[in-house]
Amino acid sequence: MSTVADATFLDKALTDLETARRWSPRTISKLEALINSADPWALYRVNPLTFAKERGIAEAEAIDLFLHATHLGLFAMEWRLICPVCSDTVSSCRSMSVIQSKCFCQLCQMGVEVKLDDYICVSFNLSPRVRDLVWHHPENLSVDDLLFHYRIDTTARFEPYGKMSDVMRQFSKFADHLNAGESRTIETEVPPGFAAVGFDIANYRAVILCAEGEPAKQTQALNAAIGREGWTLSPAKIAAGPLRVTLVNRTEQRLPVAFYVRPNDGAPTLKMDPFLTGNRLLSNQTFRNLFRAETLATGEGLAVRDLTLLFTDLKGSTELYERVGDMEAFALVQQHFEHLRRAVAAQEGAVVKTIGDAVMASFTRPDQAVKAALEMWHEIEQFNKKRGSRDLILKIGIHRGQSIAVTLNDRLDYFGQTVNLAARVQNLANADELCLTQEVMEAQGVRDLLKGLTAGEEFARLKGIAEQVRAYRVRLG
Repeated sequence: MSTVADATFLDKALTDLETARRWSPRTISKLEALINSADPWALYRVNPLTFAKERGIAEAEAIDLFLHATHLGLFAMEWRLICPVCSDTVSSCRSMSVIQSKCFCQLCQMGVEVKLDDYICVSFNLSPRVRDLVWHHPENLSVDDLLFHYRIDTTARFEPYGKMSDVMRQFSKFADHLNAGESRTIETEVPPGFAAVGFDIANYRAVILCAEGEPAKQTQALNAAIGREGWTLSPAKIAAGPLRVTLVNRTEQRLPVAFYVRPNDGAPTLKMDPFLTGNRLLSNQTFRNLFRAETLATGEGLAVRDLTLLFTDLKGSTELYERVGDMEAFALVQQHFEHLRRAVAAQEGAVVKTIGDAVMASFTRPDQAVKAALEMWHEIEQFNKKRGSRDLILKIGIHRGQSIAVTLNDRLDYFGQTVNLAARVQNLANADELCLTQEVMEAQGVRDLLKGLTAGEEFARLKGIAEQVRAYRVRLG
């Protein structure tokens, strides 16, 4: 195990972490054990879901743990876009503000549309202030570690070929550094239906040559040179068969270079271990509380494939202000917000914003939103009973669908028809009612949550929505 760089800082940060929130028994000691791990890779790109599974901690608590630890400087967040075909790290950044809506995978020579809930992977790297890891310095890594460990996701599996890093090593013909002006020659074979790939790892530049035409009977010569503008190939085409490749570094810097021969018969199915997605993080209340400065690039929106949105409002809030006065009504509304926030956070959701007396919240699963809605109503009912007056009466609506994450008024928000429909469904609800769309009602676990409650189905015309919407009106009280 390497020495802790700043023991005083580590001790203070762990102490502060203890008091950041109420943790399950031994949670902090489990994190401390990880920090003291003898394996440097265990401290780089830490997956909080894997940490939770291996150490018997709830996923939500593990995510909170690493968010608070990052806020205190123990870790740094890394946002990676993983190519859905080859599992290469197409882009990596410390802040989501750098993420773009479209990227290009050099290894696959294909564009990648960014979706927050698919291949945006958020992990956590131990701060160099705690321990200086070899992975903090990719420029010093061997080409083998750089390509097959640092760039290619270590959990990715290519069906039916096996673990991605093993597959890449199997197809690899050359993986080493080339000094400035240096050339190397390798002999290899390109089977029919395969492609030859050259990769300048340092500058993220790749070239792909697919075997074409009739197989060659004699050895073909390929000159592959790397210059300031990228790769230069001579000849520009190859056929299947024996191949002599001369790799040349025409730059003035030492470069990590890989050359491999891989199948070109369509994209295999990529599978990875579960990871913390960008979508799940944006629907996390702790993230929104601690990292308020995290926003998307101005003018950029990132697609979300599946998001559940919940809207609430208070029935008769105008009359409430007239009846009890502005000061008391304002205080009641603020207290009602606190109850709603707790209910949302308890179901791993996040309050996106408040609009007057209303709340907009996001969840990654419909059943979480429905549980939160039921808890909201229960909390407000208990609050009313303690006061001896039903001044606060909720109306709730939930819808599920695609959306776009955006930055509005310096705050993370959502935009699109799913947002509009969710708000309109809430408007459909009467006092003490929860209105759901068909997309929510048919989601896994939702009907079970609503057993014992009266739910009426109807087709509704909603403002701004062209087609009728199938909605379910659930009586809460």
